[in-house]
Amino acid sequence: MKFKNICLAMIAVFSIGAFAEELKWGVSVGYENIDYGVTLENTDSGTSSSDIVQPNTIAEGSMSYGAFALAIDMKYGKHSFSVKNSNGDSDDLMPSNDYPYSGWSHSDTNDRSETSFNYSYKLNNNWSLAVGLYEGENEMDYTNTTTYDATSSYSWDNTEAGMQMATSEGAYIAGVYQDQITNKIFWYGKIGYQESTFEISQKYVWGEQAVATQAWLDAGYTQADLVSNFVGDTGLFEWDIDYQVETEGSAAVLGLGLVYVLTPNDTITLGYERKNYSYDAGDVVSYTYAGKSVGNEESVGTIDSATTGTTFDEEADYLTLTYRHQF
Repeated sequence: MKFKNICLAMIAVFSIGAFAEELKWGVSVGYENIDYGVTLENTDSGTSSSDIVQPNTIAEGSMSYGAFALAIDMKYGKHSFSVKNSNGDSDDLMPSNDYPYSGWSHSDTNDRSETSFNYSYKLNNNWSLAVGLYEGENEMDYTNTTTYDATSSYSWDNTEAGMQMATSEGAYIAGVYQDQITNKIFWYGKIGYQESTFEISQKYVWGEQAVATQAWLDAGYTQADLVSNFVGDTGLFEWDIDYQVETEGSAAVLGLGLVYVLTPNDTITLGYERKNYSYDAGDVVSYTYAGKSVGNEESVGTIDSATTGTTFDEEADYLTLTYRHQF
């Protein structure tokens, strides 16, 4: 994540330049309850092996999870900088049945992280203008399985197992309004817009195993008899698949919160934020496959004209409780 290093470098330069001046900095720790959802819609069949979901279908996934967040901020006059990172995990983002294709079964585990860098300028006592960079990552380990009949003698057990990395990177601008309710309670509202790129990288093993049918076994034959008819005497064919899809889109950002002042240096914030992302159908940047079993070791190559008709939508709702101490 290159922009993290850029953010830290900018803060370091700013703090050195303002060292002799009135510089205030703080540390925040918080807990976030996040409802995350993704919608994949394939409206235009592309290269079948690169489509994220089956053509002419819509797949929706969701997960709710908790994440711990850590932030560092600096304030100097009307200028404020902050870097924030949060991490959480959850199982079963995508549907367990009929995903990614009809008749398939699916399971997944997810590690999701978000990092943001924010700069804001205080326009007056109520309004601030904020700009920044954002990166969200979801690392999914998954397994897809299905079975289909090939002949009366055997069927194929298909397995797709690997890792998918979905990354959203973008820049945003937002207006923030705050006002005082009592001596110790403030409220704020935020509305913003974000332009992002979205990338899905998948590395997985695709496998097909020939399995004897009951009719074959009833005829007095065995599984070993069946696979002896295939090269390598296993009836197993596997490929290493590696491909990457990229697209672009935009998001609306809305936020609302309350700030309670414990002491002049300590506050507690209860906040709510919602993000809606919409991305166009992706471009397949790369697609490679390599046979790894005896029967298909020579099946190696790339697909240069791969396309996908899948569009992507993300949404996330954040309910956060944060404690901040100013030094």
